Amino acid sequence: MNISVVTPTFNQAKTIRETFDSVLAQELGPALEYIVMDGLSTDGTREIVEEYIPRFTAQGIRLTTVREKDGGQSDAINKGWARATGDVVAFLNSDDLYEPGALRAVMAFFDQHPGTLWAYGGWRLIASDGTLHTTTQPRRYSRAKLLNHSILGQPSVFFRRQLLGEVGMLKPDLHLAMDYDLWLRFARKYDAGIIDAVLSRMRYTPDAKSSSRTQAQLIEIVRVGTQHTRPVSWRRLMQYFYYLRGLAVVLLRINTPRRVETSRRWAALWRSR
Repeated sequence: MNISVVTPTFNQAKTIRETFDSVLAQELGPALEYIVMDGLSTDGTREIVEEYIPRFTAQGIRLTTVREKDGGQSDAINKGWARATGDVVAFLNSDDLYEPGALRAVMAFFDQHPGTLWAYGGWRLIASDGTLHTTTQPRRYSRAKLLNHSILGQPSVFFRRQLLGEVGMLKPDLHLAMDYDLWLRFARKYDAGIIDAVLSRMRYTPDAKSSSRTQAQLIEIVRVGTQHTRPVSWRRLMQYFYYLRGLAVVLLRINTPRRVETSRRWAALWRSR
């Protein structure tokens, strides 16, 4: 079995080395196809990509690097997936990381569950300096909870490439909930499997897209979610409830990334006493 991972990037020079290191640490050799889509970065990302090419080559990883203008993150990922040849595919943003051994766990799961077309494992939320904040390990798949606005840890979601042919790729007009939309299209046809391992670390910082544009993301999420529920239903009501709850967080100016950073500092201070 082979696996293809796409990393879209644009001006992420300060974090992309850690992303690359986490991919190299998988030590899968030619079983891994890695596709880096750079949307014409101007901050030194290009030079970092070139610096790492010999390291990927030395491990036998099938590396493809593309540097061209794109229509945004969704478009870049789609272009990468169109080039992918692996049995299982995923995408890893250039500020997120894989846990050691993550991709071997993914490949073992799909080998052992030939009838499962998509699956996800656990993930960690980390602060800007990489310090751990929380760990989430799903135990049971629930389409109902997914419809409720139960967002999955995106870099911990993997699927067989054939699914893209069945449900289509990411929608280029979505920029904040494009992955959620894809998961719901998967869920409409197939139940997901649960990989019993923490697979990734997601960086949650004040300048991250998911935190700096929270209100816009909430609107996009509820717009996507309601396309999969009946107008008059308990599930639609729950979707609006989670939207309003999130909106309250925004209006009350509860800065989640700042809370992550603050709780980390307080914990460090307490340990030093």
